Amino acid sequence: MTRAERFRADLADLTAHWRAPIPRAQPLWPLGLALCVPAVAFLADVSLLFDERVARCARALPRDVVDFFQIVTRFGESHWLFALSVLVFAGAWFARASAVARRARAASGLLAARALYVFTVLADSGLLSQALKHPIGRARPALLDKVGPHHFEFFSTPSIYASFPSGHTITAFATAAALTPFLPRRLRPLPWLAALAIAVSRPIVGAHYPSDVLGGALIGMACAYLTALAFARRKIAFSVAPDSFRPEARGLRLRP
Repeated sequence: MTRAERFRADLADLTAHWRAPIPRAQPLWPLGLALCVPAVAFLADVSLLFDERVARCARALPRDVVDFFQIVTRFGESHWLFALSVLVFAGAWFARASAVARRARAASGLLAARALYVFTVLADSGLLSQALKHPIGRARPALLDKVGPHHFEFFSTPSIYASFPSGHTITAFATAAALTPFLPRRLRPLPWLAALAIAVSRPIVGAHYPSDVLGGALIGMACAYLTALAFARRKIAFSVAPDSFRPEARGLRLRP
């Protein structure tokens, strides 16, 4: 089989996973609804108790501290993560098409599936972020003295009215949640520490309130989980039992 034929066969195999009928499973919406209600209440409490206080404290921080967190916050930008996931996917896909040994093909295919999953998490979390920001239209901390911490311009397009949720935090926590199942246990705290640093940076640089950041963290983790569940039901990078809501990362297994 030539490399081109292998590439077409691999592509057909991937698309077949998505065309295959999904096995019947327990509905997820009752659990999701049960979790959303306390989450919204918790965000409202955080907003009332801490948003204005933290925003005003952030304004009093030394300039050196703010400048440092301006650097930290850039790591929450999604474009470089998109590029990295695409490069890993393309490299792994090419390696699978070029490999002869079964183990090498299986390992490359697994890496490609994982990179595809991370890319999808970044895409759907980013789209959801934009879908929420502008309809909600919350004023950013820069307008605190003018309109207060709880002012909304619904369906507004200017960035100054796009405070909730924090897109950088969504990206950071979605990425951390997406990478964690594939990392050795000793390395799993690292992406969460990075995500936490990015989340902390957003109020410090005056871009968001604490409730924006907390909401972004919850949304990012939810996107990673729901995407993993969708992939698991198609046996791509994850697997899940029909009566379970817990996707498990697939390892390297060769059929006899």
